[in-house]
Amino acid sequence: ALLQYKPAPWCRVFLINQLLQFDDRMKTLILMRHAKSAWDAGDLSDHDRPLSERGRAAAPIMGQWLKSNRMRPDLILCSTAKRATETLEAVSEYLPKTTETCRLETLYMALPREILAAIAKVKADTLMLIGHNPGIGSLAHWLAGDGDPKQLARMQDKFPTGAIAIIEFNVDSWQDIDGEQGDRKS
Repeated sequence: ALLQYKPAPWCRVFLINQLLQFDDRMKTLILMRHAKSAWDAGDLSDHDRPLSERGRAAAPIMGQWLKSNRMRPDLILCSTAKRATETLEAVSEYLPKTTETCRLETLYMALPREILAAIAKVKADTLMLIGHNPGIGSLAHWLAGDGDPKQLARMQDKFPTGAIAIIEFNVDSWQDIDGEQGDRKS
């Protein structure tokens, strides 16, 4: 008869935990462009433009998508523009209530290098950023070096309102991320 190995209960837990344990070095970046804004907002400045009807309908769907894909950011950095903060408010309904948020003026119409400077200061392992084009789309394309070729090509062609890019990095610190180093998951 063959001997069968049955580990003790504490050993099974240890082995399962080892199999399920994530790489401590893994960082996940969720880049989101705000939902569709209203262009017919009268005399409001660009910074003060709200979401359009279409944007108000799309933002909760974006939040539902994040929840269904088990995206749980530790921290959300958001532009102070009204359309970005309204997107944040709608999306937040579907995220853990413990998620910290920080609104940054520097993310309003930021260039990729300015967004990277904000990211580099973060300690969180899973970071979500809500911003604007062209900066957010350019950054997503520049960072994603690996992933589904069709999705990468589509992202290079256009990063529309409401777009979400999930990019993972095998780094210790956000300061270590660089172009084409990320693995685009979605």
